[in-house]
Amino acid sequence: MRSWNPFSTLKNAARNSPWIVMAVALHLILIAIATVFYTTREKNVFEVKPIEVTQRPKVVEEFIPPPEIYTRDAIPESKSTELVDLDPFVRTDARESAVDIPLGDPNVTNDLPPSLAASSTAIGAGTGPGRRGFGPTPFDGRDRFPSGPGSEIGGGPLKDPLDRAVLAGLRWLARHQNEDGSWGANSLNTHCDPERPCDASKGSRIGTYDEGLTSLALLAYLGAGFSHQSQAYFKDPERGQKKVKTGDVVAAGLKWLVAQQGADGSFGKDRPFMYNQALATMALAEAYGLTRNRYWREPAQRAVDYLQGAQRPNPSGQGLWGWRYASRQEIERFHQGDSLDEKFRRELYDADTSVTAWAVMALKSAQMAGLDVQQANLDGALAFARWVSVGDGQAGYIDPKGAGAKVTGPDDQFDYHAAGMSALSMCVRAFAAHDLDDPFLEPASKRLVSDLPRISPDKLSVDYYYWYYGSLALFQFDGPDSPRARGQHWGAWNKAMQKVVPALQEQGKGCAEGGWLVPDRWCHSGGPIYATAINVLTLEVYYRYDNAFSVGRKRHVEAPPPIQGAK
Repeated sequence: MRSWNPFSTLKNAARNSPWIVMAVALHLILIAIATVFYTTREKNVFEVKPIEVTQRPKVVEEFIPPPEIYTRDAIPESKSTELVDLDPFVRTDARESAVDIPLGDPNVTNDLPPSLAASSTAIGAGTGPGRRGFGPTPFDGRDRFPSGPGSEIGGGPLKDPLDRAVLAGLRWLARHQNEDGSWGANSLNTHCDPERPCDASKGSRIGTYDEGLTSLALLAYLGAGFSHQSQAYFKDPERGQKKVKTGDVVAAGLKWLVAQQGADGSFGKDRPFMYNQALATMALAEAYGLTRNRYWREPAQRAVDYLQGAQRPNPSGQGLWGWRYASRQEIERFHQGDSLDEKFRRELYDADTSVTAWAVMALKSAQMAGLDVQQANLDGALAFARWVSVGDGQAGYIDPKGAGAKVTGPDDQFDYHAAGMSALSMCVRAFAAHDLDDPFLEPASKRLVSDLPRISPDKLSVDYYYWYYGSLALFQFDGPDSPRARGQHWGAWNKAMQKVVPALQEQGKGCAEGGWLVPDRWCHSGGPIYATAINVLTLEVYYRYDNAFSVGRKRHVEAPPPIQGAK
C-alpha cells in the first residue's frame, strides 16, 4: 500500500490550484509573520522611542482605583523585623509628628521682612497684565481684593463679574468648612439645610480624599492672595451677616492639614495617596511662599521631600519618570526583598499624566517659594510627558498608545474630553522646561480650541478638570503675559470659559449660593467641594502664576535613552 506523503500532496495541490488560491496562501503566511513580529514588539512595554501611533485603543479602562491598592491583607509575610518596624500601613504615630508651634509664637518669624515677603513670590494675587485685552475689564495693577486691617471684601462694588464669582465661591467654601478646619465630602451636608442639601448624591462618598479636598479649598483662598495673616473679611448673608475673616479660614485649614502629616512628610488617613500628597504639598508651599512665615516651612519641605521620593524611576535605569497613585516608597517597601520580576517592574515604573501634572505644579510652587526642589525631579516628569505624548498634540494617560483614548471612570455617562491630557502635558512642559519652542505646544493648543468649554442641554459636557488645566495651559502659552501674547488660542478659550464657568455657579439665596453643585465627570469622590474649589482656581488663572515662559530659563533637556524591554 502506498504511503501518504504530505509534501507531495502540497506540491500537487499547488500545481493544480488556481492562482487565486496561491495568492491567498501567500497572504496568510505574510499575516502570520507580521503577527509574530507585532506580538514580539508588544512585549517591549517599557521601550521609549519617538513613535508614530497608527492605531490607538478607544478606551483606557481605569482612572480612580479603590482606596485599598495595597491592603494590609495583601502585604507578604515579614522577611525581617525591620519590615514590621517600617510598615507604612501602620500610621498610629503619624499625627504626633505635626509641628506644634502656636502661630502667634514670637519665635516664629518670617524669612524676609514683611515688605519683601509680600512680593517674594508670584503665588497669589499678582500685579501682572492679567486679563488686559482678553477679559471683561482691564486689570489696573491694584490688589484684586482688599486686604488691609478691618477691610470688607465686597463692601464696595467689585466691578469684575469674575471677581464677584470668586468671592461667592470663597464664601461658599467658608460656609461649608468643618469646625476642625477641614473640608470633607461626607461632612458637607452637615452644614446645609436638611431639606436642600448641597450634595444631592445618594449614599456616602469616599473619605480618602479629605486632605486633597482641604488643600484644594485652601489653594482657592491662597490663589486670591489670602494667607493665615489676612485681616480682610466678608459678610455671609446666609449666616446672619456673620463676619468671616479670611485669615481665620486659611489658618484653621492649614493647621488641620499639618496635623494630618505623617512623620515621613506624607498625607493620607490610611496610606499615602499621591493626589492628596501633591495638593497638600502645593497648599503648604504656597502658604509659606505667600507669607514666608517659618511656621509653614518645615512641614512644606517635608511634604516636598516625600513627593520627590515618591516619583517613579525611569525604566531606562537613568533618571526619574512620572508619578502614580501609590508612592515609590510604598511600592519598594511592599516588595522589600523581592526580585525585580515583571510584576514588580510594572508596578515600579507605572505612572500617569494626571498625577504627574499635579506633582509638577506642587514642585513648581515649592520652587517659587524658595523650598529645596531638585531639578532632576522636574526633568523626570518632562521625560515622562514627552514619552506619553505623540506628534499630533495628543497625550496618553499611561502610555502613548492610549493617546486620544477614553479614560473610563464611575461617571462614564459624561462626555470624555481627550484634549484634557494634552492640557496636562502642556503644563508639565511649561513649568518643567519653559521652552516656548516645544513643537508639542502648538498642535496641543489647537486640540484644546477645537473642544471649547460648553454646556450641553443634558450638562454631560461639563468637565471642570479639563476646563481648569485647559485654562492654565493656554493662558501660559499665548495669553497676555506670554512672550507670544497673540491670544490666538487663549482668546477663544477664555471667551468660552468666562461664559460657562460662572453660568454653572449657584445664584440666589440659601447655603448653596456661590457653590458649583452641577457635577462633572470627576465629581464622584469630591462632590461640590471639589467642583467649587477647582472652578475658583480656574477663575484665578489670570493672576495666580507669572508666565512660565517669561520668568523661566529656557531649558533644552535631552530625551532619555531608549528603554530596553523587561527581562
